[in-house]
Amino acid sequence: MKRALPWILTLLVAGAATAGLYQLGKRQRGQAPAAAPATGALFTASPAGSGAIFQLHAAADQPLRSVRFLPALTDGEVIAQVLTQTGDQLVGWFDDGKFMGTLRLQVPENVPQAFFRFANLEDAAVLPDRTLLLLYTDGTGGGSAPWLMAVGPDGATRWSVKGTGTGIALEPGGKSCLVWDAANLGRVSWSAGASFKALPLPDGVSVLDAVLPLAGGRMMLTHPGGMAMLNGGVWTLTPLPDPNELSFPGSLGVLSPSGDAVYWQPRPGQLAKVAADGTIAPIALTQLAAPTDRARDLALLRLVGSDSRGRLWFRLATPDLTVAPHAVAVNAPSPALAATAALTGSSPAPAPSAAAEAPAPFDPAPWMDYLKGGLDRVYVWDPKVNALTLIDWKARWAALGAPSDFSLPLPRSLQPQGGALLLDLDTRAWWLPLEKVAP
Repeated sequence: MKRALPWILTLLVAGAATAGLYQLGKRQRGQAPAAAPATGALFTASPAGSGAIFQLHAAADQPLRSVRFLPALTDGEVIAQVLTQTGDQLVGWFDDGKFMGTLRLQVPENVPQAFFRFANLEDAAVLPDRTLLLLYTDGTGGGSAPWLMAVGPDGATRWSVKGTGTGIALEPGGKSCLVWDAANLGRVSWSAGASFKALPLPDGVSVLDAVLPLAGGRMMLTHPGGMAMLNGGVWTLTPLPDPNELSFPGSLGVLSPSGDAVYWQPRPGQLAKVAADGTIAPIALTQLAAPTDRARDLALLRLVGSDSRGRLWFRLATPDLTVAPHAVAVNAPSPALAATAALTGSSPAPAPSAAAEAPAPFDPAPWMDYLKGGLDRVYVWDPKVNALTLIDWKARWAALGAPSDFSLPLPRSLQPQGGALLLDLDTRAWWLPLEKVAP
């Protein structure tokens, strides 16, 4: 018996150890801990020139799969997606050039884990209570439907819903938003539980360029054939105006709110003001005051949005000089103006003059010479005082103090509605307040 006692004690200790390891393994295979801000600063934000540099600092035990900075949001904040090789979804949050923290997202209860581990963050928005709306699309190439998630400041998922679209447009009231892409339009509401509802497009519209929700359930959208406005449950369609001399094939329509009005650009070089009652008033961009040596820029103005002061920002579009421009009938009313006149009961535009001479044939040579000088310029127009300001990036870039490896801004980087220019380069981004560019 004495000889057996050590063996018995050994077996008891081994059994206890085995049970402990089993319980430990069982806990490790269980649910992940509750969502919370990730420990450690995943990013830093430090002054750089006239702006700030956002720098990723990845942990050695978390190899990264991808890093993506979204353009500045409409409230001036910036969101960055970090996806690790192990499928962790992290979100870096910046506000006014400062790093606010990192959120480590847990897989929502009803979202497939395989989808979430590889999902791409396409768009985001911030609600008044600081809730983040995050729109994720399939990153596996399988074509799965997107998911919209609401995440609180603590990183906990409040709700998630499957829908369609790659863009978010918040509706007034803070209880719903539109989600859309070129072929789909829907509404997500969360006042009494999150739900998605597909919305029908107006008759004759199958492709969307831009969507803008308005107060009172109204909505505006642009499409390749013109603009549509929803008011009182009824759609009013406005066709494209006649083209100008230059051709911009493939250009998308743009909508930009400013004060009580919305500005619609059907094509580069054209602009119209849409009042709250739907009245459309064309604006002659070529009549604005521009430097003499830059007068041709007025025909290239490409609307990119408006800032918090209601000023409209324009880049310059490149025309396709190999495409023969449409002939513009002299003194003939455009279809858009004729349609507006019929709806409002105003006098129609004058009929073509019988004695009018045909316009001279289009000569692309002067434009070819002009375009050789580059188009790295931005214009800011204040409709309140009708003042147009030229911003020459080439002349001002060095003075702005951008890091040496950041080149001139790409077209997609200018986000006036977000109040900033954001340039991203791998794991870094340079944030520049627009007030430093155009006070």
